[in-house]
Amino acid sequence: MTNKQAFRPLQLAQHLIILITLFSHNVFAAHALPEFTAKYAIQKFNTKLAEAHYRLSYTDKGYKFTQDTKLIGITSMFANDTASIVSYVDKEGDNLLLTKHSYTQTGRKKNRDENFSILWNTYKNTLNGKITGIVRNKKIDLQVNSEIWDVLSFQIPLMIEASENIKEYPYRAILKGKINNYNFILTSIKKIEFAGKEYKALQLVRTDSDKNRQLHIWLIPALNNIPVIIENYRDGKEHSRMQLESVSFNNKKPYTAQLIDTDSDDAF
Repeated sequence: MTNKQAFRPLQLAQHLIILITLFSHNVFAAHALPEFTAKYAIQKFNTKLAEAHYRLSYTDKGYKFTQDTKLIGITSMFANDTASIVSYVDKEGDNLLLTKHSYTQTGRKKNRDENFSILWNTYKNTLNGKITGIVRNKKIDLQVNSEIWDVLSFQIPLMIEASENIKEYPYRAILKGKINNYNFILTSIKKIEFAGKEYKALQLVRTDSDKNRQLHIWLIPALNNIPVIIENYRDGKEHSRMQLESVSFNNKKPYTAQLIDTDSDDAF
């Protein structure tokens, strides 16, 4: 064996390392958010009634986002409600595009299930989508010419874009088979304590004036803008609350703790 032949395995290994490094960089560059798993407590009247488990994972095209919710404790003795949501979001050029969504609920007489897909046309920088599927026992066939989101996947662009320097976050979403515009406003910045450490949190609020309802979402920028509190208000009063109990990014050690408000607001 010549010296030149002897070094071929080493050269091959070096090439493999370069290829793996480039591939890893491309995968990382394609994902603005890390993979994560999170557990939330769903509360009403200061009582924990259910748990929601979130998981954001990578696909070869973008993200898969899931949420599974079930009743716990004494409430599970009187009802067997569960909800399972799955959304696929692909990266196409500069766009993040929802391609598939399903929502399955058990324990309710009224069918609220959803299952639809979106076929996108991005030819020559155009953006057109055709939404087809079944929502609440009815067929839907809709056309869109901009990014569209659902009840779960809207959190992906919100987590990517949220910043204390941006005031408004407008999105289009399909809910209950209908497309509407939804606008979140950054209303305050607050310091909160989570997992034994103090963080800055952004409060984003969406108001539905027709029904006198509000959705408040608190995000922690230092933790990849993970939602830590999601509050539903009706007629000016808190109707329900979802609060982060634990989160793990990229399968690392989880942050686990009860959330504590420190009540120190920075007003806008």
